[in-house]
Amino acid sequence: MSNKFLNSLETLDALNVSDFIKFSQRGIEKENLRSSSRSISLEAHPKAYGSSLTNSRITTDFSEALIELVTSPNEDLNSCLKELEEIVYFCLKNTDDDFWPASIPMSIEDESTIPIADYGNTNSGKLKKLYRVGLSHRYGSMMQTVSGIHYNFSFDDRLFEEWAKKEGGKLREFKDKKYLSLVRNFRRNAWLITYLFGCSPIVPKAFAQGREHSLEELNTNDLFLENATCLRMGELGYISKSQDNLNIAYNNLEEYLADLKKALTTDHPRYKTLGTKVGDEYIQLNTAIIQIENEYYSSIRPKRLVGSGERPINALRENGIEYVEIRALDNNIYDPFGISDETAIFLESFLFYCLISEDQPCDADEINKIQNNWGNVVLSGRDEDLELHLKEGSVRLRDKATEILDAMTNFESRIGDQEYRNLFKRSLKSQRQKISDSNMTPSGKLLQEINTSGLTWDEYTNQIAISHKEEILKSKRDVHYLEEQAKESLEEFAIKEAQTEKDFDSFLAEYLSAIE
Repeated sequence: MSNKFLNSLETLDALNVSDFIKFSQRGIEKENLRSSSRSISLEAHPKAYGSSLTNSRITTDFSEALIELVTSPNEDLNSCLKELEEIVYFCLKNTDDDFWPASIPMSIEDESTIPIADYGNTNSGKLKKLYRVGLSHRYGSMMQTVSGIHYNFSFDDRLFEEWAKKEGGKLREFKDKKYLSLVRNFRRNAWLITYLFGCSPIVPKAFAQGREHSLEELNTNDLFLENATCLRMGELGYISKSQDNLNIAYNNLEEYLADLKKALTTDHPRYKTLGTKVGDEYIQLNTAIIQIENEYYSSIRPKRLVGSGERPINALRENGIEYVEIRALDNNIYDPFGISDETAIFLESFLFYCLISEDQPCDADEINKIQNNWGNVVLSGRDEDLELHLKEGSVRLRDKATEILDAMTNFESRIGDQEYRNLFKRSLKSQRQKISDSNMTPSGKLLQEINTSGLTWDEYTNQIAISHKEEILKSKRDVHYLEEQAKESLEEFAIKEAQTEKDFDSFLAEYLSAIE
């Protein structure tokens, strides 16, 4: 445990802002495939959910079948989780489909059957669909069916204001500096999240068809690796070889935005060969390394809320970082809602650990080490002899994980709310058990269960999907506000569709050229 970490904690103690639970806000985005009898649902986005373009709580990701549920930002963790549960309940109540509970999809033999999400005929709706068509051409639709939990998190300005007064500096610049330090430290240690919460050591053979991989046969239907944790974030999952050489370091906001702009404006040879149109039909937004900011795949991203049509890169440049988006969490197949309160509080305390740990810049050599550690833990994280290669040297994963949890133990006495203090203690105890015994991790448990059951991935996961739906619908929840929001979103969508707009070619050209 570094002196810098303890000094920062003592500084925040003296300023009376070291209770990270009290000074934080979170929002959760949960993705799930809608499924029917072990197959991807081919039904359109249910009308009862409202419009996927205008409903801020219930929308779609890549596919019509890939639902995305979004909570409002919330200052209370339990309230945020309760809202997520209500949205899941409302959605399951209003469909005959199940929600596939895992991050890895069921067997899809022909990826051309995956229905790409449609958002109507407005220019903004066409832009969203075209971006997804572009993704299908760049990476294939199969990769785009993986799902996960995205966790949006920010610390209260009161914390930064007090801290900035103590250390000197203007609030805006101080926040940007601290958030980017958090991002770098998260990336250095994101392997821990993959180890503790990864829940995708298995993929069906159909998912890997025609793609290079190092997986072994588990049964006639499935592939796996004995010590894998999170194949969703590995070579077959949500990564991009075309982005491997970007080497984004997050050392300062100006540098980050310059790196991002380069990726948004530099042609990629293969995408340039594809072109933007086949005949009169658009097939991607542009031929750059990434079409838009959201195509940059990272375990964590600095962000801020944007207005309609506003480019995220411009919003960050003009107003600075508002929150971070963590993208490293699998859906936990064993939790009906994909994420538990123990996982959430650990993730938040881990982010606090990253915030107050030493603020060190990152260079190309360390970025390479970070990527290698990540890849090794994805494929072999539960190998008890696995070593991490850090800036300061090599260390066993289990030893480094224990060191991080030991440091986080210091947070317990700072948590003022007794309920959250108890939850934090329980969570830390659970994570220590997973470090001691990798069979207690979700990935370890999943492999054991499937091996014992004799079922295929499709059969096993489908049973859980049905069980979760039954369990969730047993509860009675007041979701009237979600019914109203769905209706209002359909009305708003109808108004948008009726408006006269400029032609799409002009709209797209303006949008793409709006990067400052």
